[in-house]
Amino acid sequence: MNPQPKHGTKEKVLEILSKQNGGRVSGEELARSLGVSRASVWKAVSALKDEGYNIDAKRNAGYLLLPGNVLSREMIGGFLRDPSIKEKIEVYSSVTSTNNVAKQYAAEHGGDRKDPLEKIIVADSQTAGRGRRGRSFFSPPGSGVYMSLLLRPNVGASDAVKFTTAASVAVCEAVENAFGLKPEIKWVNDVYLNSRKICGILTEAVTDIETGDVDSLVIGIGVNVFKSDLPSELQGVVGTLEGTDLDRNRLIAEIINSLTAMLEIKEGRALLKNYINEYKRRSMVLGRNIKILNTCETAAAVDIDENGGLIVRTADGTKTLSSGEISIRLDERRG
Repeated sequence: MNPQPKHGTKEKVLEILSKQNGGRVSGEELARSLGVSRASVWKAVSALKDEGYNIDAKRNAGYLLLPGNVLSREMIGGFLRDPSIKEKIEVYSSVTSTNNVAKQYAAEHGGDRKDPLEKIIVADSQTAGRGRRGRSFFSPPGSGVYMSLLLRPNVGASDAVKFTTAASVAVCEAVENAFGLKPEIKWVNDVYLNSRKICGILTEAVTDIETGDVDSLVIGIGVNVFKSDLPSELQGVVGTLEGTDLDRNRLIAEIINSLTAMLEIKEGRALLKNYINEYKRRSMVLGRNIKILNTCETAAAVDIDENGGLIVRTADGTKTLSSGEISIRLDERRG
């Protein structure tokens, strides 16, 4: 479980290439800007190619970094609106789960209360990925986005719950911004595309017993990007973003961009803004008949409140669901 090495010539070459937006850079330019020989640049590019980066080299034209499927902090950083966030990212080839790594980091570090976003853990695969209610999350290498954001929001538990719904909005916005697709949210925080689940979100909090405030908040996000050999129980249920020119690095960056744009610092607390209307707009539940699984009631989903609660109308009247699971009557369309 080793993170990628610190900035050497190879990493600096990758960082420069990732910022070119489809443009080429000559070996001479790279050598001059890095203060190394052209032979060192050539060795760095060769090493990057060996690691799987898609770099096109043309004599008298220079190097061009093409879309690829290798995850790296430099590649993610090239798509970030706030470049300083790149230094908070750690990329691993494989972990038990990104949430586990983030929680371990939180336990070992005190955190900077001036900046609520402390660390972002990204992995190419997970050996023990987890979803809600203890379910496993299938996380094979090279096929998805598996990431966790560690925040120190300094808010109460009721406000912390909102981060889960905000994260589902961030995923939808990121998929749309990166690939032009329009996923929807199934309450509470599952993201669907073409009636199949493409994303799960697991949020875990550690609360200060004395104050009742959330000391640390870990938002785990798993997105199925490319097709893989799914277990039989997931076939026909789980979907992907399968398509052309999909870049996992860009998707990760766009998720970070969207979620951080919702953060607002007030009196030392990290609060969320401008997300609930987007959550409603992207809902695949509102206007549909549903079944509340724990009570077996049928209901109509009529609204979502400011805390992300689902307001439903049943035979006994109107009530708000704050947690639990529902199924959607697929024969019913929005009215």
